[in-house]
Amino acid sequence: MSFIKAFVSKHIQAAAAARPTDKEAVALFFYGAAPGLAEITALAGDAAISTETVESKTRITLTWPDVSTVITIDSAWDKATQMEGMRGWTERFPAKVRALDEVKALIASFDRVTACYGTVTQPGLDAGNKVMDLFRALLGTPDQQAGGFFFSRNSFYAHDGLRITGFNEDPDWLGVPPIAENQA
Repeated sequence: MSFIKAFVSKHIQAAAAARPTDKEAVALFFYGAAPGLAEITALAGDAAISTETVESKTRITLTWPDVSTVITIDSAWDKATQMEGMRGWTERFPAKVRALDEVKALIASFDRVTACYGTVTQPGLDAGNKVMDLFRALLGTPDQQAGGFFFSRNSFYAHDGLRITGFNEDPDWLGVPPIAENQA
């Protein structure tokens, strides 16, 4: 195992073991052009917005009355290292899982990733799905020559929020599933 794979694996395991219960971290991986500050603020609706730039990182804080999320854009993001870590993570899954069409498609899509934004939401993803609706809008859709996927906890999620693969104890959906939204 390479040093990078070992390093990434060790730190992912440590983070998963110590995950705070009042926060939800979600990484957004983009296939097309990643949205900039103007697009993010336009999609944020009635959220209060503040920004801060420190070295290569711009942090955009979006605050609603019941939830807040910080989106971190790192202009020095190292795609090669990140995607090697993601490939290493998928290698940990059993061969029968890696052989699933949706998992093979996910792994093949790693080469198409153009950007990654990190996010932390407090006190977690909201019941009204404001945060996940924003994240889905930021990714766009494949028919818009955009799209992407999410990584949260120990699992990969499709652009709609449905889990593609990962640990069984992770939720099947990020945020409120569409069926539950429609019943509310």
